[in-house]
Amino acid sequence: MDRERILITVRTYPTISSRHLETVCTGGINDKGEWRRLVPVPLRYLEAYRQYKTFDVVQVSLQPGHDGRPETRTPHLPSLRRIEHLSSWQARHDWVNPTTFPSLPDLQDAGRTLGPVAVKRVFGIQARRTAPQWTALQETKLRQANLFDERKPLEKLPYQFHVEWEDTKGHEHRSLVLAWEMLETYRRYRQRYNDPIEKMKEKWLGGLFAQHRRLSFFMGNLANRRQVFCICGWFAPPLKEIEHGLF
Repeated sequence: MDRERILITVRTYPTISSRHLETVCTGGINDKGEWRRLVPVPLRYLEAYRQYKTFDVVQVSLQPGHDGRPETRTPHLPSLRRIEHLSSWQARHDWVNPTTFPSLPDLQDAGRTLGPVAVKRVFGIQARRTAPQWTALQETKLRQANLFDERKPLEKLPYQFHVEWEDTKGHEHRSLVLAWEMLETYRRYRQRYNDPIEKMKEKWLGGLFAQHRRLSFFMGNLANRRQVFCICGWFAPPLKEIEHGLF
């Protein structure tokens, strides 16, 4: 197994798994500038000292992945260790910027299935209602016997979020958001606000996705629908806190 240092940049909302309880698709960049997709990772079930956050640097032993995508690796979870957290935007930028593509077609043409794409502008965020409950099959998976002492509750969210945006080569996209940050924000905001979705739009459109930041989306495709790319996370450093120049 290869042991690598990886800057974690992507965490998706947990999905139900019959073999692994649930899995959080994790993405990041190793210190050679290579992107890695770590699956499976039942993040909420790991020991506290192994659980990571976005922009943590971790060290982990990796085996080849099994889904055919070039970035995918299978992590040896007992070897997983957090090394440090990068709090400086410039330090994060030094890892992310060299791997950024100017457009989604450029990323695809390079044979990549995971990586950052530079954003020219964001047009809007759309929320679409979905089924409020898990399917019967998903419920069965949630109840199944497992190797852990207790199954942690996993809430089915009643919305899917899409972002309408344009990359720096003028290609327009409407992309499903899988990023943990946006879906978890909905869970928090609905407890605080009468209109949580409007508050979410204010947070992102007026803040993280605003013009005073150099925005990139971490785009990743689906294992069973390789042509579909979703927003798995974002990198939005304030312009004043990073060195200018992209690509």
